[in-house]
Amino acid sequence: MASAKALVRVLDHGMEVESGVRRPIRLTPDGYAGVAYAGSVYPLRQGDLIDLDGSSWELADCDRFLFAGAEVPYAPIAGEPLEKASGFDVEWHLETNQYGHYVVFNASERVASSLVSALEGADLSVQRWDVSHRPADDGNFYDWFARLRLKGSQAEALTLVGAVIAPPASLAPAVPVTDPTTARLADAEARIEELLNQLYVATRKGEAAERELTQLRHDLANAEASEHRYQGSVALTERHHSDLQEQLAVLRQGMGGMADTAELVKSLADAEEIRELALAENSLLLERARAAESEAAESGARADDLAAQVDALLGRVSELEALETERLRVATAQRPRRGGVIEFLPQAFSRLDFVLDAVDVIASLDSPASMMRALAEIDSGRLVGKELEGMRGWYEVTKLATGIAESELLDRIYYKPDDQRVLVSVHIKQDDKQQRRHIERLRAF
Repeated sequence: MASAKALVRVLDHGMEVESGVRRPIRLTPDGYAGVAYAGSVYPLRQGDLIDLDGSSWELADCDRFLFAGAEVPYAPIAGEPLEKASGFDVEWHLETNQYGHYVVFNASERVASSLVSALEGADLSVQRWDVSHRPADDGNFYDWFARLRLKGSQAEALTLVGAVIAPPASLAPAVPVTDPTTARLADAEARIEELLNQLYVATRKGEAAERELTQLRHDLANAEASEHRYQGSVALTERHHSDLQEQLAVLRQGMGGMADTAELVKSLADAEEIRELALAENSLLLERARAAESEAAESGARADDLAAQVDALLGRVSELEALETERLRVATAQRPRRGGVIEFLPQAFSRLDFVLDAVDVIASLDSPASMMRALAEIDSGRLVGKELEGMRGWYEVTKLATGIAESELLDRIYYKPDDQRVLVSVHIKQDDKQQRRHIERLRAF
């Protein structure tokens, strides 16, 4: 958007020294309108006039311009008493974080300056205030922020700031109207956080169930291996018992000695005892194996149920992520559009026509501050620099900082006033031969 401009009358001690001076309207540090004249910025008063006998600012302190179509915040007449602030009808919020207390609020430039002055007047020192470019901790975007030097608690800061913005004697604050879309998106954000917490808990439970199931499967495998070993032992014991029975039968029929018979009977009794112990141990292992299989089945069912819950939660999270994307799109659409260098230059310098590769050169600068100051002076109608030798009507501004390594102070502006327009070319000098070629290209204009 182009800047607002005014045809200014210039006074000095009340006497008119010049009239019809066309200047873009700047914004001074106290929030009032001002225009640049003779290297300084003077406050613009009602009737589009400035007084050289009054106060002024450096150009660098007034680097913001008033947009075209906006209401001009004229400066009061010198010596005129200012109306004491008795509260401000603004939407505001106090954010406290690790860096300190921040008052964020919506207001015009003039009201914002008055509010900061009122905070300073109430012994609430403001470390810095400027345009706000991020959402506050309540999720809302505000026009301005003011960082306080106060080191007290949030409750103390809230009380002191509230006494300035909405003192007890002022009118009751208006009840804010809640935007249904904002409320719905806030609810969606809260629901997303709740679902993410549920998803986290369900994931932890699923992981624990998975570990438990793995352990049960391991125990079941061990029990099956033990069962197999004991079944082998039982089979071996039964074969040994059968052999002893056959030997006993043979001995009973024969004429063998009584000592061998007693020994065989004892061996048979020992074999029976071993077989009974093996059978009892095998029964216990089988019971533990069946219990482990049952627990594994239950854990598998719980794991499947948790997996289904996780899938459902992921589906809901995807849906809410879509809502969040829509919210960000709406928030982004509501922000002021910011163009690049190609759109900025015609808006900032309405009288300048950039020729050759001037726009690309400006866009490549790492430190364009000195370049912008020189262009602003040229746009305001001042003749800066010196005449370009051998090029009638052309002027040259040299030794402008570029911020580019090995090219410091090699930036140049060539410009040619042409009635109400000014032709401008920007060039970074590399050597004399290359500079002469660039100047020769300017002869075509």
